[in-house]
Amino acid sequence: MRWPSYGLNRRRWSGVALVVVVALLGCVTTGFATRNARSAEQRYAAQLMDRYTSDLSRAITTQIQRYGETLVDVSLALGAQSDLAAGDFTWITNKISNRHLPGATSLRYVVSTPESGIAALQSYWRTRGSPGLKLQPAAVTGEEHAFAVFTRSFNGEPVVAGTDLSADPEAAETLREAYAAGGLAVSRAYVLPKDKELPAAAQQLSFVFAVPVYRIGGTFRGWLIMGVHGQELLTATLRTQAHGAVTVELDDPTDPGARTIATSGRPAADYSPALDRVATAVAGRRTWELKVHPTERLLRETDRGIVTTTFVVAMTIALLLTTLVALLTGARNRAMGKVDTATAALRGDIERRQKVETRLRERELELKRMALHDPLTGLANRAGLDARLTETVGAHADVAVLLIDLDGFKLVNDVHGHAAGDAVLTEFAQILLAGVRTGDLAARIGGDEFVVLVTGVPDADQAVAAAQRILAVAASTPVRVGEEVLPVRASIGVATSRPGDTPKELLRRADIAMYQAKHLGTHGVQLHDPSMTDRRAADAQLGEDLAGALERGELHVLYQPLVDLTDSRMVGAEALVRWHHPRLGVVPPAQFIPIAERSGTITEIGLFVLETACLQGAEWNNCYVSVNLSPRQLQEQTLVADVLDVLARTGLAPERLVLEVTESALVDESAGIAKLRAFRDHGIHVAIDDFGTGYSSLHYLTRLPVDILKIDRSFVAELNGTPEGSGITEAILRLSQVLHLTTVAEGIETAEQAAELQLLGCGIGQGYLFARPLSPAELNELLVSPSRQPSSPS
Repeated sequence: MRWPSYGLNRRRWSGVALVVVVALLGCVTTGFATRNARSAEQRYAAQLMDRYTSDLSRAITTQIQRYGETLVDVSLALGAQSDLAAGDFTWITNKISNRHLPGATSLRYVVSTPESGIAALQSYWRTRGSPGLKLQPAAVTGEEHAFAVFTRSFNGEPVVAGTDLSADPEAAETLREAYAAGGLAVSRAYVLPKDKELPAAAQQLSFVFAVPVYRIGGTFRGWLIMGVHGQELLTATLRTQAHGAVTVELDDPTDPGARTIATSGRPAADYSPALDRVATAVAGRRTWELKVHPTERLLRETDRGIVTTTFVVAMTIALLLTTLVALLTGARNRAMGKVDTATAALRGDIERRQKVETRLRERELELKRMALHDPLTGLANRAGLDARLTETVGAHADVAVLLIDLDGFKLVNDVHGHAAGDAVLTEFAQILLAGVRTGDLAARIGGDEFVVLVTGVPDADQAVAAAQRILAVAASTPVRVGEEVLPVRASIGVATSRPGDTPKELLRRADIAMYQAKHLGTHGVQLHDPSMTDRRAADAQLGEDLAGALERGELHVLYQPLVDLTDSRMVGAEALVRWHHPRLGVVPPAQFIPIAERSGTITEIGLFVLETACLQGAEWNNCYVSVNLSPRQLQEQTLVADVLDVLARTGLAPERLVLEVTESALVDESAGIAKLRAFRDHGIHVAIDDFGTGYSSLHYLTRLPVDILKIDRSFVAELNGTPEGSGITEAILRLSQVLHLTTVAEGIETAEQAAELQLLGCGIGQGYLFARPLSPAELNELLVSPSRQPSSPS
């Protein structure tokens, strides 16, 4: 009779023991989870502190670098002036203000002299635009004086010229450091002498930034220094980057007074010292120390209640598990085991079915993608484009198609190989993907042909603007293949939808517009116009005729004089090729030159024009001859040798030859700039034709090996005697003066334009006012005229 009771007690106590074990495990697990949650919150706070510290250090260093780069740019511009005057200083520093450089108080140009040279120095700078300058030497013995001769104030407080900075120990030390380092130097934080007169509450620690100024040849000229209020400079940066989550102390370890430069925020009252961070920020040759502490806001952000929540949830789960274990005993456990087994089998079957269905869907999507997308670029293919056009055209009235053809792509494949061509295609596809909006479509429909389908276009101007943005990004994103840099250039035809349009008709109009863009010149956009006709067949025939035109003697060279605007004397002539077609008559250069570029015959034609012009120029006395080089010629490896051979055969001196290139031809550094440097090394002059209409930036222009800027006729046509009409032309002339370049104005048609150009400082011009393109005989007759004595080109 005891066995059943014994068995029942045993099962009961076994259940009790199991409940106790589960409860203990729940408590242990709860403690472990709570500790991990607390550690996670502390790690999160530490990560935030690291991020804020890194951001603050980088922001301060970047701000200091911005000041240094501004001073270096201004010092280079001052050093480039052959005879620096107060007007040059004012003009160069005109754009600088404390709105862009917070904290900047003044800018001074400083020169040094010994005691014996003070009077001479004062007299010299008075003649350079500072008639009231009075040098005020300090009582410094055994050292040179450093006087501020030109000054500019940014905060409205007057800055007196003539102050001797050698009396300011911090400023004098900074000048010596800048001279020794040859670059930016920053002083210790101190109160500027002029600020010491302010009330103590208004005084703040400041800095002196200094850079040396050198002449173009490398001779030391002086210093450019800027006073900067430290609190205004740094507090804004610290407050912006700190976001109220941290407080910051910025110290200069080299300061004997160990003063804090700037602070931002108030630290938390109670936090772990492990959250404190120390970083450095570089200022010139100084290294500042950045101490970062957390604020109450950061502690509140990192205290997300995870610890409490984890404890409550874990304890609840433990209690629930304990209750369930107490209930699930004996037969119920066995029954639940059977249920678990059946459930696991069913779950496994469901998972297998889901995997099969997932693989089928993925395969279906992959097949669909392969059918509708180009495998090389990942863009839609012709089938994908047709499907989208069918859906869109007719259903929407605001549709535009951009048909794009890469310029010179065949030459890339021929010269650099198909791998380079694939790289250009892939890079251009990425440009399109980055530029199209959600809902628009980019597709590749041929070897180097692409289409962009744009919806939601209210008018044609926006479609043209989208095409121009694509060209701008492509021009600024060359493709690097090994050591070569290949430009990405294209011609784009734009067509907008009309009532009753079909996809085929819309594409046809875009194709006609694209061909018109390619015909007018590379890297351009053309909007379809009803007057446009499909000229491809006619241009193909014209290209065949052009291939033999040189052998048949159909090409001739005319010369348009370049004259000195002061007395209309001829100083040179530009060689211009003309084609007399036996059936069509005179074919305009704008019609056959693009065909020659695409077919490659431009190289042979260009050498013919060069040799003919050099032979003619050798007969002139001291006049130079100017010959155009096409972008295709600049890609020829033998161009430099071919030009030198022509000079040797014709006997023309290299300095009497000017080679003209367009701005767009110089975008590709690898293709042309090295050759232009080689030309200049041999004494040949280089000119940029149609300046202001291409892609050159001012920074890029300073590195180009050029001697002459030719102002485009479109800017000359704007001259009307008003500042607005002459603004661009005057800016180009000023730029050429700073860079020591000769300027030539094109397309002068009236005496008023010539007079205004002469007043603006342009020396040479050409245009119908002086002469149309002339034959060699007509030009020789002009040269022998007593009133037109030639002069040197430079």
